[in-house]
Amino acid sequence: MAEFIVLERGGVRWQVRPGLQYLFGPDGLRLDEWLAAEQAHIVKHGPHRTVYHVVLPELDFYLKHNRLADCRAKLRELVRPSKARSEYEHAQAVAARQVPTFEPLALGEPCRAWVARDSFLITRTLPETQPLHTFLETLLPQWSPGRQARLRQRLATALGRLLARMHDAGIAHHDLHPGNLLLRLDADDHPELFLIDLHAVRIGAPLSWRARRGNLILLNRWFALRAERTDRLRFWRAYTGTKDQEPAKITDLERRTLASNLRMWRKLDRRCLRNNRHFHCVHLGDVAGHAVAEFATNVLAPLLADPDAPFEQPNNIVLKRSASSSVVEFDLPGPNGPRRVIYKRFAVTRWSDPWAALFRSPPALRSYIMGHCLLLRCLPTPRPLAVWHRYRHGLAREGYLLTEKVANALELRSFVERLYSLPAAQCRTCLRRLIDQTAHLVATLHQRRLSHRDLKAANLLVSPADGQGDLSVHVIDLVGVRRLRKLRRARRVQNLARLNASFFNHPGLTRSDRLRFLRVYLRWGLRGRSGWKRWWRQIAEATAHKVQRNLHKGRPLG
Repeated sequence: MAEFIVLERGGVRWQVRPGLQYLFGPDGLRLDEWLAAEQAHIVKHGPHRTVYHVVLPELDFYLKHNRLADCRAKLRELVRPSKARSEYEHAQAVAARQVPTFEPLALGEPCRAWVARDSFLITRTLPETQPLHTFLETLLPQWSPGRQARLRQRLATALGRLLARMHDAGIAHHDLHPGNLLLRLDADDHPELFLIDLHAVRIGAPLSWRARRGNLILLNRWFALRAERTDRLRFWRAYTGTKDQEPAKITDLERRTLASNLRMWRKLDRRCLRNNRHFHCVHLGDVAGHAVAEFATNVLAPLLADPDAPFEQPNNIVLKRSASSSVVEFDLPGPNGPRRVIYKRFAVTRWSDPWAALFRSPPALRSYIMGHCLLLRCLPTPRPLAVWHRYRHGLAREGYLLTEKVANALELRSFVERLYSLPAAQCRTCLRRLIDQTAHLVATLHQRRLSHRDLKAANLLVSPADGQGDLSVHVIDLVGVRRLRKLRRARRVQNLARLNASFFNHPGLTRSDRLRFLRVYLRWGLRGRSGWKRWWRQIAEATAHKVQRNLHKGRPLG
């Protein structure tokens, strides 16, 4: 660090590039001044670090404040370099190996080397860049289809070449995801990528295939859920530098990526029940539960004080009222204005329900957890906003679930029946799109090890209701959803038969339509047609059994 000068301010030793001494006052960085003058704002905040973006007339930079949040972090800091120093040294090494990354401007560490304290890193802002995942999820969908396709192809190629350069240079990033890649586009939409967040980088000899494979799996965990197979193949060809597809390696990567995602999802599935930056616990009187972070307890206080009030208000739309549950729709005031929501009450129907809740999650809580499980797996469902229960003598009784409303949506069967009011050609075209979309959704649900035992047409919402534009199918009523380590064929058949029974003897659906659904579900284009007749017979038998059972009990097929 010979090109740096050393300053000591407020118990922190700073190593700073010459000419940047004006960033410091007698007590250290002038962060409080910048925040007060609105020249700095928080980009990310958590127990372990806070990231600030500071824009001064002379300089635009990011400040990363690394904290020691627990005893483990403090002990680790005594035997390892600080996170700020590790990231600085990694940035220098990565840049020396011709991999694009950020420029460090200053490093701050405790004056006493043996004292475990917070560390700081200042880096120059990369102009006209944004996180890759932000661009792909927000800006790219707004572009024209042709421009989207061109840029997706260029991004896949650029990303493959960047990973190849990293791995050939001996760089492995153990937190590799699109949030740690910055994107810059020139006037002709040619992408340039930069690697950031380097504290988890390991640098050494060119990577072996095993190390390369592990890094590729980390990146593919995000893209396998959101990118087309053709774009992932284009990435692979750019990474290998050849058109030889190596199908064995590709198949192995996809299989290992799914297994890695399944492990990650199982770890994150219950984070919606803890206090963190996304969720928090709520409590008022004898009511307790959980909510998303954007709805603070004071916003939900009227509902927590009297959870049954919305069911009695005349202006609210009643969607269902029965002995087991009630559902209403209304506008919920929030920090960003009113939001249309669905509010469901789960009644106690048996004396044993509160006692059963001691050993398994009650229906309202299961629906809340499973809603966030589906969203974590990039499966469409209305976002659960909050859940709570009344407690008496320590036992959970009535449950209440608050979810977002899917705008302009119809139940699947109602949507299909509305299609028949369209001209015949338009009706068939829209119906086939709907069949393909629904079959793909169910196939993806099962691939990601989720089962919905009550997968009937009433529990699938289609939007937009007029059938114009791209269709989206959402899964609702998630009490019957289960997470499984292995989804057996019998359970898959049961799910498919339940959906098939919803259209039993429907005059508008032909056997060809049902075969089309099965073909998409079984992915004939990838796996061939082998075995489809056995699936057809098993689904038909299970459907007939379900129809007979519902007729015997007097239940609708839905």
